[in-house]
Formats: sequence, C-alpha cells, structure tokens
Amino acid sequence: MHKLRKILLLLACSMAFTSCIKESDTPIGYVNFTIDPNSTFYYNLNNVGGYEYFIGGYKGVVIFRFSLTEFLAYERACPHCHEVAVEVNKSGLILECPQCGSQFVYTDGSPVKGPAVSVLRHYSTYYDGYNLHVFN
Repeated sequence: MHKLRKILLLLACSMAFTSCIKESDTPIGYVNFTIDPNSTFYYNLNNVGGYEYFIGGYKGVVIFRFSLTEFLAYERACPHCHEVAVEVNKSGLILECPQCGSQFVYTDGSPVKGPAVSVLRHYSTYYDGYNLHVFN
C-alpha cells in the first residue's frame, strides 16, 4: 500500500510538471535586426504607445515604443496556443490570442485574461538614440 501511494504521488507530480512545461516552453526563434524607429517607414513607432509587427522569431515580433528612449519587444507566439500569433487589440494596450482569447498587457507581457498563465517571451532591445537593435 505504501509503495502504491508513492507511485501515485510521483505520477501526480509528473503530470503537474508536464502540464506546466507545455506552456512555459513557448518556442522562440532567432532575432537579430536593427531599425530606425523614427523613420517614416515605421510610422507607428514614431510616437510613444505606438507599435509595429516584424518578421522574425517563431511567429513574429511585436515592438512597442514605451517612451521616447525605451522599446519593448515580444514574441508573438501565444504561450498557450504556440502556433497562433497574438495581435494588438483596438486599445493598443493589450495583445490578444485570436484562438484561445488570452490577453497580455503590453508593458510586461503578463497575462490578464484567458487560459494562458505564462508571460509573452521578451526579446532584448538596445536603442542608441537613432537605431533600435532587437535581439535574443
């Protein structure tokens, strides 16, 4: 009986661990590009609060202009539905998965609604006042 209880406990722990692995292992792709966020080509990044989508990563990259000198870059793959790209909703402040309905706040990528419990994966950014480098 004691041995059966240990096996059941081990099985329960492994199932809990496995369910967490699925969401926390959101694929992340290679990202390494530089843009001039103040150019007219990236019109939406000219203003604080603006955003643009870029090719790269696993399902794409979304960049937000957080302040005049700060940018935030996220992987667009939903942590819950890996094969679906999140989109910025009408408010411009929330990223939403069109499949599962999970929503994430743009300031840190944390989930605020839906089945997703993991944050969006971040990419590093470096802005020298002229060019924005996005990389992992």
